[in-house]
Amino acid sequence: MAIGLKTGISFCDVEGQLVFLDMEADRYFGLSPAAEQSFRALLADPASPDPASDAPASQDPTSPVMALIGHAQLLDMNAPAAPMPCPARADGRESLLDRLEASDHRSGAAAAIAASLTIIAMGAQLRLRSLSSIFARLRKSKDAVRDWRHAPDEALAIIAAFAASARLLRSHDQCLPRSLALAHAFVRAGLRADLFLAVRLRPFAAHCWVEHDGLIANDRAAHVDSYQPILIL
Repeated sequence: MAIGLKTGISFCDVEGQLVFLDMEADRYFGLSPAAEQSFRALLADPASPDPASDAPASQDPTSPVMALIGHAQLLDMNAPAAPMPCPARADGRESLLDRLEASDHRSGAAAAIAASLTIIAMGAQLRLRSLSSIFARLRKSKDAVRDWRHAPDEALAIIAAFAASARLLRSHDQCLPRSLALAHAFVRAGLRADLFLAVRLRPFAAHCWVEHDGLIANDRAAHVDSYQPILIL
């Protein structure tokens, strides 16, 4: 066991600053300069305090652990693993939207309407349920898939339907319900889908998208490359 993050909290390093996501509270937050310094010290030495020690880190008032106790309920003294930032992704990945535009895939009205209804249903869930429960459902759905299929034409057909839904539904500032709905559509079809939640600074902005087999499914590389992932599902 180690000193780690409370369940439902993830973080990343963006331009030298730490940003945290609390899924239970549905919020992003940062630390004060002193608290961030303490957290970075913990990252450098994440070993769990020795209960046999006369002065364990959890009781030393000068330790990074003590400096962070109670701060946004950030730490778990008996976590399964030490805290690790969300890894960066490789820039310049191909977007399947570019491949779609170069193909002859076109979405019919029925598929676009079905995609729109899925997005509307996901938006309702986001208003009624916590992020943690919604993300847990996606994890459970992915874990239930025994063998992922490789079906490029089917993947493009799904992407085409969701792209066409933008003509029926407002798409601006709707990346989370749209990406969650797309991820579930891929998983139901047995096609691999990774949901990326990411942030950037100055000014702060959060964004999300889906990647399928390492390719961006519902955005462009020039856009997502300006964000640092904070959680990958």
